[in-house]
Amino acid sequence: MSGLFTYHNFSLSETPPLTGKVAVITGGHAGIGREITAQLLLHDIAKVYILGRKQENYSDAIKEWTTRKSIPEEECLKRTEFLTCDLSDLVAVKSTALDIVKKIRSDGGTARLDMLFANAGVPTVPEYTLSPQGIETIFAANHLGHFALINILLPLLETTASKYGNARIIVTTSSFHMGCQELDLALLTSPTRTKSPANVDSCWRYARSKLANILFTRQLAKLLSKKSAEKVYANCFFPGNIPTGAMDTWKDLFGSIGGGLLKGMFQVVGQSTADGAATGIFLAASPEVERAGLKGKYFIPIATEDQTSKLAENKDLAHNLWYWSDHQTTKALGKDWQDVAVEIE
Repeated sequence: MSGLFTYHNFSLSETPPLTGKVAVITGGHAGIGREITAQLLLHDIAKVYILGRKQENYSDAIKEWTTRKSIPEEECLKRTEFLTCDLSDLVAVKSTALDIVKKIRSDGGTARLDMLFANAGVPTVPEYTLSPQGIETIFAANHLGHFALINILLPLLETTASKYGNARIIVTTSSFHMGCQELDLALLTSPTRTKSPANVDSCWRYARSKLANILFTRQLAKLLSKKSAEKVYANCFFPGNIPTGAMDTWKDLFGSIGGGLLKGMFQVVGQSTADGAATGIFLAASPEVERAGLKGKYFIPIATEDQTSKLAENKDLAHNLWYWSDHQTTKALGKDWQDVAVEIE
């Protein structure tokens, strides 16, 4: 997996020591997230809180970190913690976010959160379903759940940036976003699919969620600058075409032969998991991010700033998506959903 179209502007060996730092990562026990977590551990991070749906994947990850990365099991268990969370359910997201705040504030008095990876994602599943809050599920998990999580944890990131120099928000998106040339917010609550056939609709819905990731990142960076939180750096990245287990859903869309051929192709011309993780680690840890003032940018492998679709640059759409997301979250969680001060006492 050489990655025939991979730039090399950062190496994992350039990662600075992460001693004392704390991270939260969604999906940090599978796919690219598993490799990102491994690199955080290898570079001496103090704690990683991993959010995911399946505890067994976390157990598998620990086995891989100990056998393939030579990280002692006791270190994995000491420096990582798994929290079950369904990102498509806003109620579950808030509950988990509050739990993280409690744990961080009680962890030796450090009360710091240096980096937050919005990494987990629902792939191109063929089924059309709605979240518990009535939002199309891929969009609910890939965008709206992360919107709520990041906003609830934002005060911790801001405090950390003020006290320790900077904090980072890293959003995993995809070049697939270019496959979505419209974002009609009214369609996000449609009870039935809006395109056909099913495989086209599924790919389009996934692309739509990845477009939202970029729009969200850019609006977040803009709002952080407005509120003088200039030391919190929010950026997004496409990890590359990496043949992880998420690509197995293509067999449901295009048949076992077609899906297998697509995944096989990327095993030849795609990126490795290390290449995919490297850009995320660059955005989370490299001094270059602060030195160059990188905010609201989109990166491709490895650590290379790139252009997005024109729609992903639409400032009005980014603004509208933010307020739509806030409205949906407020409906589900109440008007003070971001204020955790009372609830964690």
